Amino acid sequence: MNNPPVLIISMIQSAVVVLVALGLEYWRDSTTALSTLLGGALCILPATYFGLRVFRGYRGRVVSGPEVVKAFYSAERDKFILTLVGFALVFAVIRPLDAVVLFISYSFCVVLQWLLLARLVR
Repeated sequence: MNNPPVLIISMIQSAVVVLVALGLEYWRDSTTALSTLLGGALCILPATYFGLRVFRGYRGRVVSGPEVVKAFYSAERDKFILTLVGFALVFAVIRPLDAVVLFISYSFCVVLQWLLLARLVR
């Protein structure tokens, strides 16, 4: 895998979330649409950060195993912190919020990320 599909996956996820949110805005209400957008963003932004952080600087050069492991652990720690802070901020600041839709949107983005990664890496 020469060029990890981090940005491609993030763009596809973002497009899907925006389209779903627009549909929900039309058929439901703005709270549902906003919750969908926020749930998607809480998944997409930390995952994009993780992917870019892990794979930066490794193109075309041989890297030692411990260096790769250190990069993965560091990026995963930061991704986890970004996700926790993101959820805390959303629940503390955003009113009204549909928490069920937020978590469904987040979960959908995680599954979509797995599927896209499996498809694009293959």
